[in-house]
Order: sequence, then C-alpha cells, then structure tokens
Amino acid sequence: MKKISLGALCLLAFFCMISVFLIGGQLAAYIWNVAVFIFSPIAIIALLIQLIVLMVFLIKKKNVSWNIRFIAVTFVMALPITVLLGISPVTYPTNANSHDTIIATIPVEDAVIFGGKEYRSHAMWPSECYAYDIVKEPHDVGSKNLEDYGIYNCDVYSPVSGTVIATENNEPDITPNTDEFTSSMGNYIYIKIDGHDSYLILAHFKQDSISVGVGDHVEQKQLVGKVGNSGTTSEPHLHVQHQRNNPLDMTFPSCAEGLPIIFSDRK
Repeated sequence: MKKISLGALCLLAFFCMISVFLIGGQLAAYIWNVAVFIFSPIAIIALLIQLIVLMVFLIKKKNVSWNIRFIAVTFVMALPITVLLGISPVTYPTNANSHDTIIATIPVEDAVIFGGKEYRSHAMWPSECYAYDIVKEPHDVGSKNLEDYGIYNCDVYSPVSGTVIATENNEPDITPNTDEFTSSMGNYIYIKIDGHDSYLILAHFKQDSISVGVGDHVEQKQLVGKVGNSGTTSEPHLHVQHQRNNPLDMTFPSCAEGLPIIFSDRK
C-alpha cells in the first residue's frame, strides 16, 4: 500500500510538472491553479502528518525510510503555495507560440513599462505572465495623493484595433498605498482584437473617464479614457493584459491563458 500511495503521488507531481512546463496552453493554466489552490494545501496537511509520524517513529526507533520518502514528495507538492505568499522560487513559464503574439502601440505617452519574468507580481499567474503595468515619472513615490503620480489622469490610447465587449466606468479611484479596493480590475475595457482570436484587457481607469462602450469598434491609437487608480492597485497605473480566453466567460480569471505582447510605435 505504501508503494502504491507513494507511486501515485509521484505520478501526480510528474503530471503537473509536465503539463505546466512542457505541454503548456490552457491545460497548464488550469493545472497551475489547481496545484496552487488545491493540491498544495492538501500536501501541506499531509506533510505535517508525516513529520509527526516521523518523530513518533524516531522515538520508538522504527524504520523511517518510507516516511522520509513521503515527506520529500509532499514537500515538493506543497511548494506551489509559495505563489500565494509572494515568495515562490518559480514563475509561470512563458512558452506561448510566437504566432499568438500581438504588436501593440504604447497606450500612454512617455510611459515606463514594467513586465516580463522579473516582474513577479504578474509572472506568478497564467493569466498575467505576459501582462504589463504602465506608469510615468514620477512613480513609486509612496504618496497618498493621486496627483503626485505622473500617470494619473493621463490619456489612454487603444494599443490595438478591435471591438469593445465590456466596460466598467463607475468605480471610484482609491487612495494610493491603501487596501480600499472593491474589485480586481476596477474600471476596465475588454477588447476583442481584430484579426486575432484573443482579447486585450485594459484596467484601472479613472472613474467616468472611459469614452467607449460595448459594441464600439476602436482603432489603434484612439483615445479611450484616462488612467486612474481603481481596483486592486497600490498606485495609479494602467494594466495591459493579452489573453486567449474571453474574460466574460472566465469564472476563475487567473485560469486564463496569457499571451505575449510586443509594444511598438511603428504601427
């Protein structure tokens, strides 16, 4: 029974790693989230039990070889919980195919763009592994005054051409560096991108600043709103996210399959 249980755990761990790091795609996005939110908490409980059993067996001078093996496997399966703690040594793999990449224009003039694997607040999740946060100088000043941030109230121009499928325009801007948010995206625009079977998310707009509505076709570089500080955000910025899934169909947004963006002013 011990061999069967240990073998099953090893196969499960192997399947998860193969799915995420080699197969990729939508399967990987779901497996990553299941590992973080379901497998990992169960593994932590199992790990604690095995540690208790290990101590008892050591006191009774029993053979602990099987306990050590179970501890090793459950420890590996518990590691994804570190994603939620912000201390994960592993980020979500960015292995999308090049044909899924879109060429987008920078949506805010004189912007500073944060993204990529080093930007760990995004790189931990399948939906945001290719996402970007856009700010302007000055930023990261620690002020609670919205006007102290260079990007606040700046014009936002659509990075792509496409059809607006959803907007939110009524959420108040929150005080920077606080936890007063009421939603994740705040005020947003969702765009079905022309010529691609994918979607662009623009989030954290200023309240009542969005100038387009559902069903509107927007052209690249068209004015669509102003940068605010609505939603889950520490300071004013624009969140830009490209994904395969229609965001209106995602019960669990973090399970969306993030796709690459290349910013260019040549279009």
